[in-house]
Amino acid sequence: MAIKSCLTPGQKIGSLRVIAEDLPRNGRRYWRCVCDCGKECVVEAYHLKSGHTKSCGCLKKKKGRESAMDLTGERFGRLTAVEPTEQRYRSSVMWRCVCDCGKEIVSPSDQLRKGHVRSCGCLQEEQRKKNMEKAIHFVDGTCVERIAKQKEWVTNTSGHRGVYRRENGKWRASIEFRGKRYNLGTFATFDEAVDARLEGEKIYADFLEKYYAMRK
Repeated sequence: MAIKSCLTPGQKIGSLRVIAEDLPRNGRRYWRCVCDCGKECVVEAYHLKSGHTKSCGCLKKKKGRESAMDLTGERFGRLTAVEPTEQRYRSSVMWRCVCDCGKEIVSPSDQLRKGHVRSCGCLQEEQRKKNMEKAIHFVDGTCVERIAKQKEWVTNTSGHRGVYRRENGKWRASIEFRGKRYNLGTFATFDEAVDARLEGEKIYADFLEKYYAMRK
């Protein structure tokens, strides 16, 4: 007894419209279909019912053409597309771009065209700084509130601000002041790096003393 197919003539699956059942092959059912592009094709019933096949192949070709779109020289915000790479993100080609600030990044072409990526990150950083300046005070590139509340600003994974573990297992201490970062040294232990950082923070005390005196 033949197994009744759940497909019916006129049924639409993706870009394909089912026309009629074709001759079976190797015990499998096949259907003739016409694609929205006008091309006819024969597709295995299972692939139609599962949604695996939704066109005669023109959809994949269309995506391929979109992926191969030449963006060389085009600008996207602060970014200028330089050249495509061999990398892919899903079906999108990854393009090497140079930002107006001089930094290079690699971004999916569809993200560039949709306006989702418009800089190397400097645009967001500038906006972040503008937002911070509205809420806190900067003097010579130094955030007064930030250095005045050091214990409340411990955000890095080592547990102490300005102390980082290097790939070789040693510890580095650094400090930011007046818009610049200063390396305080590399140490064998975490405690040594913390001591160096605390010693360096004395510069904050002098800065704050002068700042508050000036505001009186």
